[in-house]
Amino acid sequence: MLRFARTAFVVIAATLAFSAFADDKKETKGEALKTVIDVNYEFDKDKKKLTVNATGQVPTGGWKDAKLTPRVMKEAPKDGIYEYDLTAVRPTGIVTQVVSKVKASHTWDNPPADIKGVKVYGVGGGAKTIKFDK
Repeated sequence: MLRFARTAFVVIAATLAFSAFADDKKETKGEALKTVIDVNYEFDKDKKKLTVNATGQVPTGGWKDAKLTPRVMKEAPKDGIYEYDLTAVRPTGIVTQVVSKVKASHTWDNPPADIKGVKVYGVGGGAKTIKFDK
């Protein structure tokens, strides 16, 4: 009986250790931010590279891995406004209870010639559009 208990303990301990290791390796998916505070852009001098920067508001400290991801479109938008999603990973555990900001960027090599601006989405009405000066 004692031998069975030791074996069971070893199996349980190994399972818990493996699951903890596997959890560390999981990629945590970000969630859309409710508020997009600011969006700006910059072309390089030859207009062959576009960098879009976005700042979003989060309800607490500790948010991480903010990403600005272009939306996949079947065809170019008729108005020339290309769309992005602003996401970040929610903190776990105890965090500061202070409204904070996160920033993300996306660099686009050889953007389409018909691009006239970008729209960055948060949740619901939390979107911000900017049009390019050409």
